[in-house]
Amino acid sequence: MGNDLSKLSPKGLIHAIRTRSQRKTQTPQHSIKADSTVSSNLASSPPPTASTPLPPVSVVRPSAIDGAVLNDEDAVYWHPSQDESSDREYHKVETSNYFLPSDMQEQSRLDLQHHMLVMLFKDLIICTPVKQIMTKKSTKVLDVGCAMGTWLDAVYRIYLNPEYHGVDIADELNQWDKMSLAKCVFGNVLEGLPYEDNTFNFVHQRLLFTGVPKAKWPAVVAELARVTKDGGWIQMMEYDMVTYRQGPSSKMLGETFAAMLDKRGMDIRAGTNLVGYMNEVETSSGGSVRLTNITQKTVSCPLGWGGKVGDMFLQDSEKAVMTMKTFLPKIMGLSNEAYEDLVGEFKSECVRNQSFGNFTCVYAQVVKK
Repeated sequence: MGNDLSKLSPKGLIHAIRTRSQRKTQTPQHSIKADSTVSSNLASSPPPTASTPLPPVSVVRPSAIDGAVLNDEDAVYWHPSQDESSDREYHKVETSNYFLPSDMQEQSRLDLQHHMLVMLFKDLIICTPVKQIMTKKSTKVLDVGCAMGTWLDAVYRIYLNPEYHGVDIADELNQWDKMSLAKCVFGNVLEGLPYEDNTFNFVHQRLLFTGVPKAKWPAVVAELARVTKDGGWIQMMEYDMVTYRQGPSSKMLGETFAAMLDKRGMDIRAGTNLVGYMNEVETSSGGSVRLTNITQKTVSCPLGWGGKVGDMFLQDSEKAVMTMKTFLPKIMGLSNEAYEDLVGEFKSECVRNQSFGNFTCVYAQVVKK
């Protein structure tokens, strides 16, 4: 497949993907310097003459789902409990919307993603004010959706004194021993965290946009605030399910996934909407809690270019979409072989087009009445 795909209609592209035999994708041999608006620690090798700088993150807002074709409605609502033949391990919470695996292979992807995000934001804790209390032994920290505790252990390496806690629906993962000695338990934020009010000084949650329905986001933020002490802080990070500078294959893949999430009731612009959800906390909590000093930081991440962080983002994205091979090819009307072809072309297009996506971190201070 090559640039001629850009001239095809959506139906023509699907036909081409379905009928074309496998071939190795070709990637440019040069490295590309990322614009300083992305991250100053990206590779510094010279860009090609046609390189275009990233626009400000607020300038372009392409539709995330226009043109998506959902061929299999049943597959759209796929749940891990429906497929016992899979060689992957999943959570066992039937009421949860989360569909990604809960095994060591997935943990490897999450570790990669963790290091990418630290490199992108240049810190583990973006909430600068909370660093003042991270040296105290009285400080209690909670990570919601902790998995094996990668973020907890990384923070512990810098701040040894706090008491660390984690909660996750993947009980098999969160019970592994952790360097931070974090006390991790089973729990689902959608059904209420298993902690008393006013327990923690700092609560962290990251990238749950595939598991939290749009209608429940205000309640989720209110739940994080509930377990946080008066004057404490919460930090949240999410991703907008939009890829900028897409090629035809990446457009088809991304729009189908976004349309699937939208159909399942998820927020495909969770990152952009975080501030709005935080502003709804006072209403969601019945007036007992409000958030102040709300601060947002949105960073564009290159996808497959711009140095190490771009390479890591593309690896993370590839691993994620291949994880969804159980149901996403059915939704797209593709065979597994054609789906793998599509993913290969997606990778090439991201490098060729200098694609990127936006991650948003928002933190706020909890005030209780």
